[in-house]
Formats: sequence, C-alpha cells, structure tokens
Amino acid sequence: MSTELGQQVIIDNKPGAGTIIGTDAVAKSAPDGYNIVIATFAHAVNPSLQPKLPYAQDKAFAPVTLIAKGPNVLVVRADSPFKRVKDIIDAARTKPGKLNYASQGNGTSAHLAGEMFTNLAKVEMIHVPYRGAGPAITDLLGGQVDMIFGTAAAVSPFVQSGKLRAIAVTSPQPSPP
Repeated sequence: MSTELGQQVIIDNKPGAGTIIGTDAVAKSAPDGYNIVIATFAHAVNPSLQPKLPYAQDKAFAPVTLIAKGPNVLVVRADSPFKRVKDIIDAARTKPGKLNYASQGNGTSAHLAGEMFTNLAKVEMIHVPYRGAGPAITDLLGGQVDMIFGTAAAVSPFVQSGKLRAIAVTSPQPSPP
C-alpha cells in the first residue's frame, strides 16, 4: 500500500474479542480517512452475537472496497481415517458428541461453518474454540482435536505441505490447493 499511495502505511494489529477491540479503536479514531479497519465476517455477525458493542456499527463505518474473499475449509490430519465428508458424518452419527472440531474462536466464520455443518448433517460434535488459528492447527497436528473448520489462508500451507488434508470447502467452487 505504501508504494501505491506514495506514503508510509502503518499496520497496528489489535486482536481480541472476535475483532471487537481493533474495530472499537478505529470506531473511536478521528474520521479522517487515515484509520481503516479491514472488516471480516466478524464485522457482520458481531452485532448478532454480542448483546452490546462499544461502538455504533451502523454509524461508525463506511464501506470502501472489497479486498479479498476466502472460504473456510474443513481439514483433518494427513493420517486421519476421514477421507470424505460422509466419513465424518457416519462417525458422528455412530458416536454422537464424541467427535470434536476446532475453530479460531467463538463467533468466527469457521465456528459458524462448523455449526452449520452439524446442523445440516444432523449430527452432534463438540466445538473447541481457540484464540486464533495457530493454536487450533497446533492441536490438530498434535491429535488433541479431530478436525478444524479454518480459513483457507490459515490452513493452506499445511494442506500444501501434506500435513493436513482438506475434506470440504465452504465456497461453491473448489479452491486451488
């Protein structure tokens, strides 16, 4: 961005509370165009998930442009017995509430993808929320969780290296590896 704009750009990553901390900082900054928030899926769902936000979402922000789209991906360890979605559904139906899936946190697109999956498949699985994709992937690789619904950006390097296997993607078309 610095090259394109011809001036310095500073990124101040403020994670936490499902993006609310960073979003609040931008909402309370001067409306001068110098502070922007990269709004994710959480920006759209937080008003529904959080009873009271520290900012007026409908008044504090103005959309500028779409910069990226990314699906969620259901992944398992490379040595997992699950090869297809049907394998997961069959196992979950055989042992309701025994399988678990990780996500990068409560209310994230990955968490809600997992909830939608269990709802549509009519199965019970335990959601294990983490504080980000990194710890969730670490525990998947270590065998502490059975699978992850994660963003393509987070899981792609592990799929490409062969450490994880992609089972499904939430986009209408398959994503390149």
